[in-house]
Amino acid sequence: MFAFIHGSALLQLNVTSDAAHEIPKAIENWTGLKVTEYFLTQNGRPVASSFHSLPADVPLRINERLVGGKGGFGSMLRAIGAQIEKTTNREACRDLSGRRLRDINEEKRLKAYLEKQQDASEDERVKIQKKIEKLLSKPKHEFEDKEYEHQRSELIVETDEALQEGLQKVAQLEQNVPASVDGGSEPVGAGKRKRPDLTTTKAKKKKTALWLGNDDLSSSSETESDSGEDGANSSETKMSTNDAVEKKGTEDVVV
Repeated sequence: MFAFIHGSALLQLNVTSDAAHEIPKAIENWTGLKVTEYFLTQNGRPVASSFHSLPADVPLRINERLVGGKGGFGSMLRAIGAQIEKTTNREACRDLSGRRLRDINEEKRLKAYLEKQQDASEDERVKIQKKIEKLLSKPKHEFEDKEYEHQRSELIVETDEALQEGLQKVAQLEQNVPASVDGGSEPVGAGKRKRPDLTTTKAKKKKTALWLGNDDLSSSSETESDSGEDGANSSETKMSTNDAVEKKGTEDVVV
C-alpha cells in the first residue's frame, strides 16, 4: 500500500503488480492532474517511474510543475551583476599563514619608505658635496668677442687722450691767469668798496654808577659831571666823524 500527499489531502492506494499504470491513473482520477503536470518525491528526492524498489511505509508527495516563462531572466541577472560593483579591498583577508593582508601591505610600505628615506639622505649628501666642490673649483668661464675687445681697447685710448687734452687746457689757463694779473688788469667782478651802513652801528651805552649811600653823593655828582663832559666830547667827535663819512660818500658818488 502506498500513501500519497497532495497539499493537505492524503490518499492511500493498494497497488498490484502493475503499479506503473495504476498509480498515475489513480492520481489523475483523484487530483485531475496528468502525468506531465506533476512529479513525485519521497523524502525530498524525486521518484523514478518504477515503484517496486520504493518502501511502502514512506508517503509520496505530489508536486505540481510550474509553467515556464518566456525566458530572458538569465540576461536580466547578468545585466544586474554587471551593475554591481565588485570590491577590490582585500585588506581584511588572511593569507595561508593566518596574517591579515592589511598588516603585510603595511609592512611592505614601511620598508619601502625607509629605503626611500635612506636613498634621499644619500642623494642629499652627494648633492651637498657636489655643491661644495663647485664652489671650491675655479670658474672656467671663457668670453671671446673680438668686436668687444676692439671697442674696449679703443675706449681706453680715447679716454686717455681726452684726459691728456683736458690737463693741457688746464695748464694753459693757469699760465694765462698770472700774466693778466701782472699786467694790472683787474679781475672781473672787482668793484669799489661798499659804503658802510650807518644805521647798523650801535651807540655805546653809558656806564651807570652804583649808588652806595648819602656819603657818596658828592663823589657821585662829580662822577656824573665828568661823565657828562666825556659824553659831550664823544658826541662831538662822533658827529664830526659822521660828517666826514657823508662827505666822502658824496665825493665817491660824484666821481
